Amino acid sequence: MEGEDDQPLLAAFGNPLWDICIHLADDKVLSEFGLADDSSQEVTAAEYESLLKAVGSYPSQACPGGSALNSLRVFQWLHGRQNGTVFFGSVGKDETSKKLLEQVSRDGVDGRFKVQPSLTGSAICLIHGHLRTLVAHLGAANVYCKDDLTNEDKRVIERVKLVYIENFFFTHSQDVIWDVVKLCKTHGVGIVVNLSGAYLFTDHATVIEALVKCANIVIGNETEFMALSKLYECKNMELPVIAGIISKEGVQNPPCMQVGEGKSVSLENLRSLEKVVVVTRGPKPVLCAYQSELRLSMPILKPRNIKDTTGAGDAFVAGFLKGLVECLDIRDCIALGCYASTEIIQQVGCRPPHHNPMKVEDIKAMYSQEMKK
Repeated sequence: MEGEDDQPLLAAFGNPLWDICIHLADDKVLSEFGLADDSSQEVTAAEYESLLKAVGSYPSQACPGGSALNSLRVFQWLHGRQNGTVFFGSVGKDETSKKLLEQVSRDGVDGRFKVQPSLTGSAICLIHGHLRTLVAHLGAANVYCKDDLTNEDKRVIERVKLVYIENFFFTHSQDVIWDVVKLCKTHGVGIVVNLSGAYLFTDHATVIEALVKCANIVIGNETEFMALSKLYECKNMELPVIAGIISKEGVQNPPCMQVGEGKSVSLENLRSLEKVVVVTRGPKPVLCAYQSELRLSMPILKPRNIKDTTGAGDAFVAGFLKGLVECLDIRDCIALGCYASTEIIQQVGCRPPHHNPMKVEDIKAMYSQEMKK
């Protein structure tokens, strides 16, 4: 029988992508394709190929990508032990998927990928100054069915501390996620939802709202929370108020379960916080609401050398969730998230650094010192 140290702590559902990172000397390409700095969008295969052709002569670097997969790879770097995380998603049967799977395995993630007949999803990350613009074609990542999640997979999910769901995945595989939510509620597994992209609310607002109501933790940036706020009749309110309102609604069961059915979340520190809402705001302080009101506004750490902000938010999630599963105080979870984000934006692409991470106590001390400046 596996010991507790051998059990994965975190499972995630997301769209695995192969990221191609390209530095732009000017905004010519962005203007030509009508792309805004620091934006994200999904495009058709034809649109993607057109952009790829336009930047084909530019120097590039490639690595695994996709929001949830990025977070798990950075979590593994912080964790330091193989297979502390499990990832669920789809890839194609092609050379790109081979490269992606090899790197994910080297990073220590237990990748439970389903192979689909279409091509592996890919994203072009256009780096302009300190900002990045992401253009993705999901390909195989856009397909994941209920039958793809095996009974063995479900047993793994029952034993983890947290399940992390990106809305990019949820919007195309809702039936899968509702089954996972019920599984989590039945076994006391915490549910973490990332809002992922404001544009998703255009076609999926009602189902996203339903998923948010079931989550123990909701994470997103300020643009995404402003989109969510329209569903809570608080669209003209300030972000701290919005975060408090969302936290106040508490954690609910999905429609397929009765009120009171299921178990309380097993992580004691999370259980005591009730519903946690985390708003990242780029260089501005992180907002965190729990127990029905805004509790924290914490400045971020200032990086020494910003190379690429791709994956900054994903890295924050990794550090924050690592702190939670280690039963750290919520303030220390945010500090760990800020540290992870600061490390990642000093790389090109979302790449775990080659050096070992700082110890938690050293991160806390550094953060405390930084706050005194």
